[in-house]
Amino acid sequence: MVSTAGCLTLTPFANERNFHPDIKRLAHGLRLNRVKARASQGRRDMTLRIAFESKDAARGNERFLSWGVCCLAVSVVMSLVGCQNLIKRGQSPEAKSISQLYEEKESTTKYIGDLCGIYGLNFAKVEGVGLAYDLERTGSSAKPNMQRDLVLKSLSSNSSIDNPSKLIASMDTEIVVIKGMLPPGIRKGEYYDLEVVTVGGSVAKSLENGMILQTRMQPMARLGGGLKQGRATGYGKGRILVDSLFESEQVPSNELRGVVLGGGKAKVDRPLGLKVREDNVPASTSMRISRAINDRFDTDDATGKKGVAEPKTNRDIVLLVPENYRQNIGRYLGVIKNIAYSESATDRVNRLEALEQEIGEPARSGLAAIRLEALGVDGVPALKRALRHHDLEVQFHAAQSLAFMEHDDGVDILKQAAEEEPAFRWNALTALASLNDVSASIALADLLDLQSAETRYGAFRALRAQSPNDSLVDGDWLASDFFLHVVPSEAEPLLHFSRSKRPEIIVFGTDQTVADNFLHVETGLTVRANGNGTVSVNRYSTDEEEKKVCSNRIGDLVKTLADMGYGYGPQMKMFRAAKKSDMLNTRLVVNAVPKLGREYSPDGDEIPAEKSDKYVAEALPELFRTGNERVTVVPRVDEETVGEIEAEIKSNNDSKWDKMMNWFTDSEE
Repeated sequence: MVSTAGCLTLTPFANERNFHPDIKRLAHGLRLNRVKARASQGRRDMTLRIAFESKDAARGNERFLSWGVCCLAVSVVMSLVGCQNLIKRGQSPEAKSISQLYEEKESTTKYIGDLCGIYGLNFAKVEGVGLAYDLERTGSSAKPNMQRDLVLKSLSSNSSIDNPSKLIASMDTEIVVIKGMLPPGIRKGEYYDLEVVTVGGSVAKSLENGMILQTRMQPMARLGGGLKQGRATGYGKGRILVDSLFESEQVPSNELRGVVLGGGKAKVDRPLGLKVREDNVPASTSMRISRAINDRFDTDDATGKKGVAEPKTNRDIVLLVPENYRQNIGRYLGVIKNIAYSESATDRVNRLEALEQEIGEPARSGLAAIRLEALGVDGVPALKRALRHHDLEVQFHAAQSLAFMEHDDGVDILKQAAEEEPAFRWNALTALASLNDVSASIALADLLDLQSAETRYGAFRALRAQSPNDSLVDGDWLASDFFLHVVPSEAEPLLHFSRSKRPEIIVFGTDQTVADNFLHVETGLTVRANGNGTVSVNRYSTDEEEKKVCSNRIGDLVKTLADMGYGYGPQMKMFRAAKKSDMLNTRLVVNAVPKLGREYSPDGDEIPAEKSDKYVAEALPELFRTGNERVTVVPRVDEETVGEIEAEIKSNNDSKWDKMMNWFTDSEE
């Protein structure tokens, strides 16, 4: 049933692509159900194949009518485009890609990101003025100032403290400023890191081993010569780890600032949402957008499944975060922005085919994968086919999208990417952590045996986030101060100390030991290897002495010291000094987390983030915060989003004074 006329080949009832909008309009006028076309290139000419299917084609007695319509369509098309050459004069004879043809044709597709900006994708700064205690005469007597007044007021309301004025005058205490950054999407009850610094003009010597008394954390600002406090968002407390523990260069200021790992606890949720850019839009717009999002995403609550998007006004939509995107909220919002909220069925089919071609082009594969991810179930087949592509970048983007869509087909590729390509490691581990599947757990467990400290520790964190009850990441809470994890590993022995999220010592390799010449002496403590596989630990003071003997395995020594009251900071200090003196039979690393800002280079050359214009990681997830960002680094936010946040503030009809009075208050709400 094929007829050829000039350079046109007719194939009735074939399943081909739309090619020209004139043909589509022609088909609509002739009441045809589908008109599809495809361009194919020979060596010297271009042939157009057009397929028509009549609405009545299923009725065998009306097939003749369909053929008549086809012939009529052919004559019209020939009059429109001519039969001599279907390529426009002056155009290169090279065939255009499917995606280019799709982009050139008139489309009904409208993406959420074209209409909406995102709010909540920033780190919110909170502060507190509190008291560090247990400083062992390295603090100072508080001087009269604004910070002292705030602390004194807070202590006076604490019934367990008898004499607040005497307490803050002690050399065992120090008034400090506590700073934190609430991550995007943090939930009530979740923890974040704190930074602690002494107040300007302090004469304290050190904050080492100090504890932070529970302190309210809230926005603060200097207004009219005074310090105004916003509504409390949580509180902070815990053990201070001074910067001198982590830095190789020792300067006095490193003793007067530090971190409290996981010391902040949120008492409110930080909302995420969308804001429609246009002012005058009908309420149905936010409802349409919410419906499109909820068709793609849902989450669980006490009542069961529910959509993640809830329209609040005609311009504002609040978003919940599905559990599998909790470790990469930036990617979740990227997918949201690439959901089509308005699109015809025909354009959706055409776009799907165009995206399948685009994902095969390495330079475009990242965005194509996100848009296929946004399509949901319909995008899965194209993503799975992309796993067979010869290029690692294409494979990686497809595997990452599939993992967030709860498909394990790309697990091996994500494992390979984490192992071999530093630019992909951060996202590969996060994607594996999001996938609640045994194959992802096995892949992460295998990565614990690699030589790379960054990959090993990154895999450990990812496995703990994915499967916190897995025996490989099970640990002990010691000295009410830190976690100890002894992890089986076939790679060289590795001792790792964290600097973010929570204080934890990871011993990779169960048999690693201290050297036979191990010796550590400090005031009140002597630790000495006996040369026979044991270590003696003596703790003494003016009125008592405690002695213990343990094996020379590092895990046993850590536990013994913890039982005698030595916490995270003192143990890190001891092991770092031992390593410097070549008294450890192991490699010691601090804070080896996967790094952000790396660009993928097929040649294997790492390109700095500031020179990158291709692929960089998405917004910083809680899983791999390094601690080095603290109050200075915020996730990558495009100018469009920043503009939307500014516009949101400007659009508020309250006066500047009203905003100030509403925000800065001593209320505990």
